[in-house]
This record gives sequence, structure tokens and C-alpha cells, in this order.
Amino acid sequence: METTQKTTQTVSDVLTRTKAAEYLSISKGTLDKLDIPRVQIRRRIVYKKADIDTWLEAQKKAGGRHEKSL
Repeated sequence: METTQKTTQTVSDVLTRTKAAEYLSISKGTLDKLDIPRVQIRRRIVYKKADIDTWLEAQKKAGGRHEKSL
């Protein structure tokens, strides 16, 4: 018998722009300049905590280059 596991996201797995900035200990303006995946729902921008953690790991490997190219 095969069992299937479903991944569920809890509310704490999704961060508002303010909470994401707090999580990274940076300003919201700095957060806006970073190339972190985000989702916009109407006027609200949210971040998945897992995406932020993945982005942080990638920055460690890349030597810290994190800003969007202009």
C-alpha cells in the first residue's frame, strides 16, 4: 500500500514585507532591492520563509552578491 504525503503551508510560513525585513534584520527599502522571490496579492507583497532561507543559502555560496542588477 502506497501512502502519499501532502505538504501544507502554515500562516507562519508566509511573511509580510514588514516581517520578512524583520526576519532578515534589514529595512523594507533594502528588502525591496534584493532579488528574493515574492508574491504580490493585490497591493500586498508576501514572502515564503522557505524562499528567503533558500535565497540566504545561495548568497553564502555566491559570496554575498544579492542586489538586483540595474
